[in-house]
Amino acid sequence: MKSNRTKGKILETSIKLFNEKKASNVSTVQISAAMEISPGNLYYYYANKEEVIRCIWQEKMVGEIDDLMEQYEKIENSEQLLDFFKEAIEHCIRYRFFYTEMPTLFTNDSKLMGVYAEISQRAKESAVEMFRKLVEKSGIDGLSEDKVEYAAENGLLLMISLISHCDIRSSEGFDTTNAIRTVWRNMTGYLYPYMNQQMREELEKALRAKEAAL
Repeated sequence: MKSNRTKGKILETSIKLFNEKKASNVSTVQISAAMEISPGNLYYYYANKEEVIRCIWQEKMVGEIDDLMEQYEKIENSEQLLDFFKEAIEHCIRYRFFYTEMPTLFTNDSKLMGVYAEISQRAKESAVEMFRKLVEKSGIDGLSEDKVEYAAENGLLLMISLISHCDIRSSEGFDTTNAIRTVWRNMTGYLYPYMNQQMREELEKALRAKEAAL
């Protein structure tokens, strides 16, 4: 249907503009101008910019995040771990405006914070489960359950900070390939203390092969 195509184009145009200029700097008038439609036409589909962003989250991002969480929970070896990090940063780059502007977006739209909270909790639970399996496989003793949760959550926070780092560097010609390498190096370095020597060697071998293939 034409209405669905128009709505989809509005979301895609908005994502492009938000990533290029930051969502806080883009108005619905600019979105409609980029699409060569009237602001009234845009308002027929979306009441305001906040609704556009909410729909990007619900219709575009959530499905990808669900897939990533399923992949995260099934990781069994170093190659799969690196593949996950690659796909995770590619997702984050596609929607980098969201991850780099979350505090502002949530301040401007409390409804967005509500719809984000549920999947954020699920992402944390997936991270904890993967981290718990890593610790068990490494044979690490003395790491209490609450410490496992803190360590897993720190991994999620590190990923968010790396997105901001890559976004800042993008003005220097820092592209997706650079971002993947940066995430691989930082995330594997973060995990090393929780791995035994054999796992570290396997991860380094897989990392060298993956980087050579980029």
